[in-house]
Amino acid sequence: MIQRAGGLPPLLSLLVVVLCVAALAPAAGAADAHVLVTRPALARIAVGPAVVPDALLTGKRERTLLASATWGGQYATPDGQTVTIQVSDAYPQDQSLPQHWADFLGSLVHGPELSRLVMYLAPQDEVSQVCGPGALACYGATQSTLLASPEDPAPDFSAEAVITHEYGHHVAANRTNAPFDAIDYGTKRWSSYEQICAGAQTGRFFPGAESEPNYQLNPGEAFAETYRVLNERRAGLPEPPWQVVSQSLYPDDIALAAVQQDVLSPWTTATATTKTAKLSKRTKSHTFTLATPLDGELNASVRGPAHSRTSIVVLQGAKQLTRASGGSRVTASVTICGPRTVKIRVARTAGAGTFRLVVAKP
Repeated sequence: MIQRAGGLPPLLSLLVVVLCVAALAPAAGAADAHVLVTRPALARIAVGPAVVPDALLTGKRERTLLASATWGGQYATPDGQTVTIQVSDAYPQDQSLPQHWADFLGSLVHGPELSRLVMYLAPQDEVSQVCGPGALACYGATQSTLLASPEDPAPDFSAEAVITHEYGHHVAANRTNAPFDAIDYGTKRWSSYEQICAGAQTGRFFPGAESEPNYQLNPGEAFAETYRVLNERRAGLPEPPWQVVSQSLYPDDIALAAVQQDVLSPWTTATATTKTAKLSKRTKSHTFTLATPLDGELNASVRGPAHSRTSIVVLQGAKQLTRASGGSRVTASVTICGPRTVKIRVARTAGAGTFRLVVAKP
């Protein structure tokens, strides 16, 4: 989790529940078909990863921390990438320690963002001094710095679990979810499936919330926990209970597949679709229905014949989301936040001929 010092929730006792872990059903390549649908309002089973108390590492603290590193360097991962790992002088200079964690990081579902990570390993008391009392770890996006202890915080709570959660924040910090902040909302496909934008508008979720009572509904933390579940499932590891992040955000297979695709094949930009309609005094308007599988910015522009006058209306059912009118060229923009189809009505008030509509959407 990202939790500012002074606002940390207490670490709850962890009850280990050993499960028969099902295989991750949807393959990464199949995720697009699944995220077209809205997450169903089904009851969740009360099993999942435990919360990881962590903190927000500010840019100044990141720079101070990295300047204090005494040994370490760049280490190769099994897939040929390199990751920077610095180690506290509290540990003897044994290269097998950072190499072990480079191998572990390389085993996670990751993309090229791994090579941008700087991990600092330190004893837990040193971690708490930097991250804040009660924090097991912290991540800073300014310098892509992850601070954690290589030692298990409890017999049933591994250092690997803590670091996997923190790496989930690193993934989000290196993905775009325009116009939303991915580190607060999660990545594009996952947050769209989980209806984070719509939930934030209605007060169901609180992106960026760093203290109670809304901390449990922070989607940035839910994304990091979901990323951890994804990796635990892939490794066949048992999952401790999901205790602090809301049960409404406990991941199903579709959510896990969406995260996997967001890691391996990140969304980068909107795609454009072109439609045409012939309008005249007899046919004054035409309505197009478009799928909107992902939340984000929708931009529509229409170009009509010279001297024509046109209007664009974007509708969700009977609800008007936005409207624009003018001369032969008109544009309209709206943030898609929940609906998985929209209607765009192009109408003429003067002129006749072919009207060309271009829609750019996530």
